[in-house]
Amino acid sequence: MTQYKKTLGPLQGIAMTVTTFIGTGLMILPAMSVSQAGSFAFYAWLITAALVIPIAFIFALLGSKYPSAGGASHYIGRAFGGRYEKAVGWLFLSILLVGPAVAIKVAAAYLTIIFKTSDQWILAFSLLTLAGMLLFAIVGMQTSARFQTCIVIIMIGTILWLCTIGNVIDSRQVIAAPTTAPEWQQTLYATGVIFWCFLGIEVMAHMGAEFKNPTRDFPIALLGGIIIVILAYLSLVLLIAWHQTYGDEITNSQSLALLVSKLVGETSSRLFALGAYIIAFANVAIYILGFSRMIQSMAQQGALPRTFIELNKNGSPAKAVLLVGVVTLLSIVFSELSGWKMSWFIEMTNGSFLLIYTLTCIAAFKLVNRMAQWLAAVALISCGVMVLFIGKSMLFAVVAFCLALSYEHLRSPKSPIKGSKLHVQ
Repeated sequence: MTQYKKTLGPLQGIAMTVTTFIGTGLMILPAMSVSQAGSFAFYAWLITAALVIPIAFIFALLGSKYPSAGGASHYIGRAFGGRYEKAVGWLFLSILLVGPAVAIKVAAAYLTIIFKTSDQWILAFSLLTLAGMLLFAIVGMQTSARFQTCIVIIMIGTILWLCTIGNVIDSRQVIAAPTTAPEWQQTLYATGVIFWCFLGIEVMAHMGAEFKNPTRDFPIALLGGIIIVILAYLSLVLLIAWHQTYGDEITNSQSLALLVSKLVGETSSRLFALGAYIIAFANVAIYILGFSRMIQSMAQQGALPRTFIELNKNGSPAKAVLLVGVVTLLSIVFSELSGWKMSWFIEMTNGSFLLIYTLTCIAAFKLVNRMAQWLAAVALISCGVMVLFIGKSMLFAVVAFCLALSYEHLRSPKSPIKGSKLHVQ
C-alpha cells in the first residue's frame, strides 16, 4: 500500500496545527520574550504574528491546491523542477540533525520533575521518549489526530483556567507600546526568539494529502489553528508579565511552573510537569510524522530507496518512521556527548525552516493567480525581515541547501537536446 488514507477533517486539522505550534516553546518563549522586550513583549508577539500570517496563507493556498506529502518541496518542485524539489527535501531532512533532539531533551527534563530524579537521567528519559514517539507515529494518522484533539482540549482548558484565576483582564496594564528607536529595537529583537513558536507550517504542509477535502479543510485547519495559538501565547505573556515569573535563563525555563505555583501552590508542580510533558510529546510527535512523510515522498521521487514508499495497515510509512528514529537517536547522543548548547541547535533549526519558507514564497509566484501573487510578495517580505533577525544562523541552512542542490545536479542524468527546438515550461 502506498496511498495515504484521507482521514482528517477541519477540527482534527486545527488540533494538529495547534499542537504543532504549541509544544516546548510554550514552556519558555513567553517568559523569554518578556525578559527581552519587557512591557513591549505583547507588541513583539503581534508583530511576529503579522509577519507569519502571510506565510501561513501561502502554505494554505498551496496546500489546498497541490495536496502532497512532499509539502514545500513539492510546491518548489512544481515551480522550478525536480532538482530543487529533491534539494529542499534534503534540506528538510537535515533539520533532523539539529531540531528534534532539543525538543525531546526538553520533554525529558519534565520527566525528571515527575519522578524526582537528577539531571543525569535526561539521556535515558530522552531515549524512552523517542521510542514512544516512534510508536505514536507508526499507529497511523487517524489515531494520532484523535490524541492531538484531546491534548488541545485539555491545553485550552488549562490556559482558560489560568486566565481566570490569574486575572488576565487586569494584566493588560503591563502592555506598553514602543515609541522611541531604542524601544522599537528592543521589541523587534524579541521577534527573533518568538519566531521559534511558529515553526511548523512546513510540517503541516506534509499532511495536506491526508485531508478528506484539502481545498476546504486545509486552510481552515492551518489558519484556524494559528489564531488559537496566537491567543494562547498572548494570554500567557500577559500573565507571566503581570505575576513576574520571568528573569534569568533558569527562571524562564520554569516560568509556567512558577506561575502555577504562585496561583495554586507548589503541590501542583508535578501534575503540571506531567501536562507539560504530554504537550511536548504531542508537539514533537507531529514533527516525526512530518519527517516520515517527507522521506516517503523523496522515495517516490527516486532520491531514497523505494522501500520507504510502503505504508503499513494503519496508513503510516513505518520504515520511514524507523529511519527518522535512527537519525534522531544519533542526534540525541551527539548533543549529549558534545556538550554543545541547546541554543545552537535552535538557531540552526530556525534558519533551515526560514529558508524553506522563503523558497516556498518564491515558488508561489509561479503557482498562484495574479491576485494571490500580491500575497506571495508580502509573505516574501516577511521572510526577508525575519532573516535580518536570524542573521548568521542562516549559514547552516544555506550550506546544506547548496550541497544538496549540487548533489542533485551531479546525479541527474544529462540528456542531450534533440533538434533546434527548446521546450520552455
